[in-house]
Amino acid sequence: MYVSGTSARRADDSIEGAEVGNDGAVHLDAAVQARAVLANVERVLATVGLDRSDLVDATAFLVDMDDFDAWNSVWADFFATGAAPARTTVAVRALPHPHLLIEVKATALRRTAG
Repeated sequence: MYVSGTSARRADDSIEGAEVGNDGAVHLDAAVQARAVLANVERVLATVGLDRSDLVDATAFLVDMDDFDAWNSVWADFFATGAAPARTTVAVRALPHPHLLIEVKATALRRTAG
């Protein structure tokens, strides 16, 4: 199964890890977004009976490589109880919304009993 670009967007189109204060100042939290992105990937996998253990490859797109440590820490926690898939992380100039810091595309494999 191929999971196309997945972000920290919520069902209501708001972005987890992006808070806009009363003064209009925007606070973006890469760790919060990373957790939300991975939860959204897993939610997509669940629609076809798969989960994180079925992932075989993932590509992460970061707007700022200064967020790599936060991303890497969340990734390690997400896969703490099992093997993590192959992963590539690249920097990109921008994502479709200015409040998005991370996007992930992934590939999962449905294993057959055998």
